[in-house]
Amino acid sequence: PWRHTWRHSASLRYRGVHMSSEPTRVALSVILPVYNAMPWLTVALRDMLKQQLPGGASLEVLAAFDGGDDGSLGFLLALANELGARATDELSTAGGAAPASNPALLQPLRAPETEDHPSFDAAQPGVDQRPLSAAEVAAASRPEHRLRVLRYRDGANRGQGAAMSLALAHARAPLLAQMESDDERRPADAFARMLAALQAQPTWDAVSCQAELVGWPRPGMEQYVAWQNSLLSPEQMAAGRFVEIPALHQTAIFRREAVEEVLATSG
Repeated sequence: PWRHTWRHSASLRYRGVHMSSEPTRVALSVILPVYNAMPWLTVALRDMLKQQLPGGASLEVLAAFDGGDDGSLGFLLALANELGARATDELSTAGGAAPASNPALLQPLRAPETEDHPSFDAAQPGVDQRPLSAAEVAAASRPEHRLRVLRYRDGANRGQGAAMSLALAHARAPLLAQMESDDERRPADAFARMLAALQAQPTWDAVSCQAELVGWPRPGMEQYVAWQNSLLSPEQMAAGRFVEIPALHQTAIFRREAVEEVLATSG
């Protein structure tokens, strides 16, 4: 397997719109698309479910399984079993405009997979590839959090965008985050610090954090991450959008109403 991975730090970056004061049982919905994500999926889930939100608020992880044959679904179901009443396994029809299959598979590869994404395996120095067990992840998770396993009834692979849309359609919270299935978010208070910053700025749409690479050295990507992490204000990030992506979506928490506004205007 290959890994194009970020570790989300607790260092905050701010992005500048509004917040609902309406109470909700779930404070944060985390969208997690899953396709051939082992063994990294085990760490990503642990890092989400161990987060401690302000006031003991709960989050839900919406793991949208998008096919694959590497054991990701088996792990999700095993974890759901360990979590018991704190987890659900939900089947869905494709619905809406979801494609019948992954449209990316119809496009030619930019390069052979081994060249485009170098292998990331245990032979590399400093790499611990041992997957966590479902029991280990469940033991690390906080009792107020929930796991929702979402999957298509036909089991088809439709692509990351469709999986994210599936999770978004089932999300219940007024705040949204997205996690890549091979990322890490080690600080247990990372979301709490980001939520505090967002609540203190009611005119912001979202707040993002800095990131660092994990895995093998990639000088070009390291340069990009250093540039992105240097953008600390809404003004800097607004100007940076003409250079590259100034904030990776998987490092951010968004107000749901802002996301829905963008979706409505973009069709």
